[in-house]
Amino acid sequence: MNQSERRSELSSECVRRDVELHGRLISLVELPALFNTQLSEEEVMRQTHRCVSLCHPGVHVFIIIIPDAPLNDEDRAEMEEIQRIFSSRINKHIMILIKQNSEHQTEKLNEETQSVIESFGGQHNFIDLNTQVFVLMEKLEQMVEENSGDCFSTETLLEVQMEKLLKFEEMKKKIHSLETWFQSQGNDQKICID
Repeated sequence: MNQSERRSELSSECVRRDVELHGRLISLVELPALFNTQLSEEEVMRQTHRCVSLCHPGVHVFIIIIPDAPLNDEDRAEMEEIQRIFSSRINKHIMILIKQNSEHQTEKLNEETQSVIESFGGQHNFIDLNTQVFVLMEKLEQMVEENSGDCFSTETLLEVQMEKLLKFEEMKKKIHSLETWFQSQGNDQKICID
């Protein structure tokens, strides 16, 4: 779980690693950077679906590691993309780990980091180089137990995408209705949405 590379330098493919920690088999699936200008929207969704499907029956915990510092533009965009793709239904499965260096440790978070944590449901933990794996495992197991073993499955991801599609279709109907109304009023303007 040693991350020495930046997200933008990582592969655009999902990577699954199975490891045994404290007598328990754990599958770690690393998502590619979701905010990656080299990937099309379709490819981002394909990789996201693939990553979730690599963990059968689904993902018990998504771990997001962020620095204990103001987020850069790429980090902010990544957080927004995760929210957009997975919706708030991911919140009970998110564990945010705040990476601190051993010289500068604090329980106080900067406002931006606090806002990100709250947007994902508020659960977070601090980690540094001295954080013991078994402590992290205990927190992961506690989270799985709190969720009664429920996981974020490919079915859940598809439901989220269908909900978004239905909302989009409903919006298109409302726009069409408004255009029809404007035309009936003698106004021949079109409503455009980017």
